[in-house]
Amino acid sequence: MENKLWIVTELFFPEETSTAYIMTEVSAHIAQNADVHVICGPSSYQKSNIVSNAAFANESVTIHRVKALPLNKDKLLQRSLRMLLLSVQLSFKLLAKSRKGDRVLIVTNPAPIVLLVSLISRLKGLKCFTIVHDVFPENLVAARLMSSGSLGYKILKWIFNKAYSKMSVLFVLGRDMKEVFEKKLSSYRKKPAIYVVENWADTTGIFPMGKNENRIVQQLGVTDKIVFQFAGNLGRVQGLMELCNVIKQIRNPLVHFMFIGEGAVKQEMKDFVAVHHLRNVSMLDSFSRNQQREFLNAGDVGIVSLQEGMAGLGVPSKSYNILAAGKPILFIGDRESEIARMIDEHDVGWCYDLKDTRSLLEFFNNLSPEDVLYLKDKGEKARSLAVTKYTREIILDKYLKMTTSEN
Repeated sequence: MENKLWIVTELFFPEETSTAYIMTEVSAHIAQNADVHVICGPSSYQKSNIVSNAAFANESVTIHRVKALPLNKDKLLQRSLRMLLLSVQLSFKLLAKSRKGDRVLIVTNPAPIVLLVSLISRLKGLKCFTIVHDVFPENLVAARLMSSGSLGYKILKWIFNKAYSKMSVLFVLGRDMKEVFEKKLSSYRKKPAIYVVENWADTTGIFPMGKNENRIVQQLGVTDKIVFQFAGNLGRVQGLMELCNVIKQIRNPLVHFMFIGEGAVKQEMKDFVAVHHLRNVSMLDSFSRNQQREFLNAGDVGIVSLQEGMAGLGVPSKSYNILAAGKPILFIGDRESEIARMIDEHDVGWCYDLKDTRSLLEFFNNLSPEDVLYLKDKGEKARSLAVTKYTREIILDKYLKMTTSEN
């Protein structure tokens, strides 16, 4: 009997989070060449409007769901308890159903999955592949939830490094993340192979469209502005309050900012905008994934930002769909980050350090109507890059080949 590939993920179709979307697409693609079984949580985290995702209707994908307690994900204690309990449930189902020689593919959130599946893989002789979306516990330090000098952090880091060292293969999202793991695992004699597999762009569903006919642009009355758009999680590791302080100092009437999404600092941002009477900022609620073509084309430039200390700890997946929409990227963060490197190598945007307020202000204040053609040129390069290097088929084929290869 053919060995199975078990995919263990808390979030899966019909959820609409990026992790759910990615793991659903990966499952469907690998199912072309493998007997794929998905162990996942209940479909209640976030209702989805996705109608094009194929995995749920793919007969080669068998889904095993576990139940979850009705805990409030918006309350930290209940969310943490839910994460821990779900990790245990998902792992025990893998333990019960897998057999020696099977393969297992996991994603690094929730974090306890890494420890539990690493142990189960050793006990049952499974080959374990890990997609690294978040580097734990380093991301706790970047989010300022833990000190790098604390005993708790050092213990967590040792435990997780040990678990990572026992994996067969690590799929990381960028070169900066690969460098982080090479350093993390340098003291281990036996360690996993590490491959860079970037997120992909939806080059079929998302493509450049004229801004002047865009419904969002018309409603906001910004057809004559250069619109910088941030769409995604308005969280603490994005450095958004620092960006708001820069926006407050901009004196160029041509520049407008559009923030789309939800997150921990959204209310703080709204309060800041109100207190400082910032007429060059629009705060919008989240759109569904199948509305990406519309809202991404409401901007002229896509903003991708990361807090200081986030280099190598995460690669914002939204970057690739910004490219697909034919928009240049303004990256604000560490110049060694994967997105910054990509921008520099392919001339598809600009990079600034979050602390370099002066240079960032000069960039915004010096923009003129004549720069619209300059933006368009970079946008055309962005679209070309998306369709030549980051299509869904190119990236998913990497997962397919590496998880089904006999090597």
